[in-house]
Amino acid sequence: MSKIKCIGIIAEDDSDFECSKIIIKRIINKNIPFKKAIGNGCGKMKRKAAAYAVDLKKRGCDMLILIHDLDRNNLTDLRIELEKKLEKSPICTQLICIPIEEIEGWFLSDPDGIAEIFNLKTKPKIKGSPESVTSPKETLEKMVRLQSENNTIYLNTKHNKVLAEKLSIDLMKSKCQSFEQLHKFVAGQKY
Repeated sequence: MSKIKCIGIIAEDDSDFECSKIIIKRIINKNIPFKKAIGNGCGKMKRKAAAYAVDLKKRGCDMLILIHDLDRNNLTDLRIELEKKLEKSPICTQLICIPIEEIEGWFLSDPDGIAEIFNLKTKPKIKGSPESVTSPKETLEKMVRLQSENNTIYLNTKHNKVLAEKLSIDLMKSKCQSFEQLHKFVAGQKY
């Protein structure tokens, strides 16, 4: 296993890229460069995944992580489709990470952290697995608004970076299977 020198991330948008980068840096605890390819939506990202992988390789990436929200898709079908898109990728060390619903589902695993970050009077209550929450982005927005008595508005483009920096990695890992897979993959490499 050779040392990873640069990580390439294919993501649906800049917010997902920034969150992923921050979380991965926290997991590996190394200052390593990242390059991005942004799909600006899942359709374009799927169509251009192979070209993005080639471009990231040319830009020096030797590890590739494609992050695609499940949304309402079938997990098995989506994984097979994305694997086919990347089967000829020039980057051998790669992971397809599919957050169930959306990446914001990972954040719902740490209600205490959410309460602290947004200065909420009470901590939000999450019933069941955070990955089982339908529309976690909207759920997070509603929770913050209600728990702050309409004093704070959650904006994913503004707050997701802060959430990625501060929420518990251990809670995300223990409560979200897709995050646990990302953690295991990233932590298992040499840097």
